[in-house]
Order: sequence, then C-alpha cells, then structure tokens
Amino acid sequence: MAPETAVTRIPEPADETEVMREQLEYLIDHAAQEVQCGCSECQRYLRVRSILLEIFGEPQRPQVKEIPLARAA
Repeated sequence: MAPETAVTRIPEPADETEVMREQLEYLIDHAAQEVQCGCSECQRYLRVRSILLEIFGEPQRPQVKEIPLARAA
C-alpha cells in the first residue's frame, strides 16, 4: 500500500472589492452604533467618509490675485 501524500491547497487571494466593502460596512455599523465615540474606529470612519465624499465637494477656485487698475486722470 502506497503512503498517502498530503495535498496542500493554496487559498485564493481575497477579492479587494469585497474586502473594502466589508470594511466599509463594519465602519458604518460601528459609527452608527457608537454615535461617534472618538475611538480609532470612529476616526477611521471619518477619514474614509471624507475621502469618499471628496468627489461631491465644491471645486476649489484658483487663487486669483487682484491687481488694482490705475485710474485715468
């Protein structure tokens, strides 16, 4: 009888989108339950929220330096 050989299976890498979605759900649930307690998880939530909502912000106006015009005499 031949000895059994162990077959090692390498797990598939996690889908990044799925991991991000799970993390977002976790942070949203935490922030909703804890009412922004100020812990590190709430701070992570606020950073992520800020980044994700950045696209909806007003575009920043370019800094324009006003130059006074000389008046004609």
